[in-house]
Amino acid sequence: MVDEFNRTNPWGIKVKAWYAGSYSEIRRKVLAAIASGTPPDMAFSYQNVVAEYAKADAVVPLDDYLQSPKYGLKPEELDDYFDPFLEGDRYPDFDQKMLSFPPGRSLEVMYYNADVLQSLGYKGPPETWSQFYQICRMRKEKEGKPCYAIAPSASTFTWMVWSYKGEILGPEGGFLPDKEAALSVLQFLEKLIDEGLAYKVEERYQDQKDFAAQKIIFAFGSTAGIPYYQDAVKDPKTGKPRFNWAIALPPAQTPGPVADLYGPSICIFKTTPERQLASWLFLKWFTQPDQNARWAAATGYLPVRASAANSPILKANPLLKKAMDFVPYARSEPAIYGWEAIRGILYNVMNDVASGKKAPEDAIAWAEKEFAKIRLKP
Repeated sequence: MVDEFNRTNPWGIKVKAWYAGSYSEIRRKVLAAIASGTPPDMAFSYQNVVAEYAKADAVVPLDDYLQSPKYGLKPEELDDYFDPFLEGDRYPDFDQKMLSFPPGRSLEVMYYNADVLQSLGYKGPPETWSQFYQICRMRKEKEGKPCYAIAPSASTFTWMVWSYKGEILGPEGGFLPDKEAALSVLQFLEKLIDEGLAYKVEERYQDQKDFAAQKIIFAFGSTAGIPYYQDAVKDPKTGKPRFNWAIALPPAQTPGPVADLYGPSICIFKTTPERQLASWLFLKWFTQPDQNARWAAATGYLPVRASAANSPILKANPLLKKAMDFVPYARSEPAIYGWEAIRGILYNVMNDVASGKKAPEDAIAWAEKEFAKIRLKP
């Protein structure tokens, strides 16, 4: 796609793309480059990391580019972007300025084995945690198998708390303002494990492998995992799925689902006016409908534009197309300075309870002490 832009753009702009490692490696390299006065022109980074770059006064706000009569987006083009996706790139610590721009977003969904559900007498996936529990109990009683492999992650714990009508941060920045929601999540996970209905994975992507082997019915993860689940479930001899499976919105305590929307964006660094404008023009091109649809199909990230979602490219990928129906239920994780540290706490809380290292109450108490050490403002 970069090569195509270099060949076809009318300004003679030449973009060079290179792989800089994981997101944590990108963060480390970019911060070092900022410190030495040689930042790149653009970088893929999560919003909380962009806030770190912005603290160093290294990031270009994109608002003026968006509104530029010559180089910006027309009102009808801007309306084509999904509002929740754009709002995730406005930064409350920096006057709600748009400091990054999304080429795609990932959504946490529930992967489920439709054949096993049907064999248990269910026509569709569970919508509530009570239904989820009932299905797990039924499978354990009939087949002697668990239903869920727990892969602890900060994003999973976040939407689970939301699904119990709780919050991670209060309006004034307080941690777990409604502790009962977080406690209910952890107690539910503990109950599933104690009853042999779930277990914690021991290696990365084990839940994906166990789902493909039909050891479990449910797995939770990003839509970016769709291509990997498709490969894992595929019969190598026939090329067809070994069983019927699909994705759905995650369960909630009561009907009214919520899904975690997240993903890296691209930010532009302060270099020269010419390089900054060139970077914006590439970014604008990169999120045009045709390019956006291609990017979504290749990565499993949801397109950020409605017209891209209706592209024939996306229609050829029914699971990704289906995920677009979940966008109205999506919420973005906060684009605040201290969110990365908070994510570390959330992961440890879920992991410690799933591992049996801490009781839910002790995990919450530990998390509150750790949160008190975090700086939430730049």
